[in-house]
Amino acid sequence: MDILPEWESIDPTRLRGTLLVVGASGVGKSTFARYLYGRLQKSADRVAYLDGDPGQGRLGPPATMTITSERIGEEPFQDQGAVWRTFVGSSSPAGHMLPVVVGSARLVRAAQEAGIEVVVYDTTGLIDPNRGGTYLKLAKINLLRPSILFAIQRDGELDPLLSPLLGSRRLEVVKMPVSPSAKNRDLPSRRASRAEQFAQYFADAEAKILSWADMAVFPSPEFRLNLLVAMEDSDGYVLGLGIVQQITETSREVTLLTPLSSLEKIDSIQLGDVVLDPRTFFDQPVRARG
Repeated sequence: MDILPEWESIDPTRLRGTLLVVGASGVGKSTFARYLYGRLQKSADRVAYLDGDPGQGRLGPPATMTITSERIGEEPFQDQGAVWRTFVGSSSPAGHMLPVVVGSARLVRAAQEAGIEVVVYDTTGLIDPNRGGTYLKLAKINLLRPSILFAIQRDGELDPLLSPLLGSRRLEVVKMPVSPSAKNRDLPSRRASRAEQFAQYFADAEAKILSWADMAVFPSPEFRLNLLVAMEDSDGYVLGLGIVQQITETSREVTLLTPLSSLEKIDSIQLGDVVLDPRTFFDQPVRARG
């Protein structure tokens, strides 16, 4: 990790509330967020890290968002004791902005109710205003009311978001330089990385039969083979993910490939919007939620 002087000049003792880290993919956003989280762990009593990228996150399998107050490893999928996890249902926020915004709000609120004083929120790399990136970030700002927005950009790509914010007193905007070691991976590389993370997550998975007869299925029990689903507790947080292997409509049962050891605490099933090849674990979108 290349530590920039601008990073070291930050005084972590004055940071409180929710800290939003914003930037395009490949600018070192997540590296800075992890650095900031590490600094805060040494100066604040209760700190949490929200991995809000359902496509290239590090604290959970793709299609999810996770918040934790534990130590974070450097390699992908270092799940070191997640506090809460929500299901986006896709590896992209595009077409799934409502699950991203609602999920982030629920995760931050849950952490705050548990006594967390500072939340470092590593957001997605979707910033293109033509794809809804600006509106997505503004929705998070208006809902979460962060105290500081750390903005990392190469050449003005965040200006559509920052220009109105700089004229407002609703939060402090701190511009940070791009790390010289930051690299922007192409789409095939990102897809291969997700497949590797899925493969790690399902490495010890087993086939389990789950009855949905007396269980809520969101948005509806329209199962299909190889569909990615989330099994959730009564509060709507993810217990584990599964891949649909078989559907028996007559008995209202579905066979899932899942690493979840126990099915006892499952309150509901959330259907995702991607299918996974159970051999390669490459994902393919099937639909987008409104």
